Amino acid sequence: MMTEKYININKIAEIKGLTSNRSLRLAIQKGKYIAREVKVFGGTSYEILYSSLEPEIQDRLDEEKLKTTSLVPILWILIWPMN
Repeated sequence: MMTEKYININKIAEIKGLTSNRSLRLAIQKGKYIAREVKVFGGTSYEILYSSLEPEIQDRLDEEKLKTTSLVPILWILIWPMN
């Protein structure tokens, strides 16, 4: 059984270049995204289901994950002189 991946709305706001997550909260209320409410220090927040995000946002999240999980940055591989 494959588990669904949820992304914190603050991370999505950052990827979209938003200064706050307010518009994402409104979109959740209107049913644009599939989301779940999570308890955080001082209240509640939301996480949005990865598969309900726009494809371009999914791509940007995947690119960011690749950058942060690479042992050797990809750019180094491209510019490192080969012997």
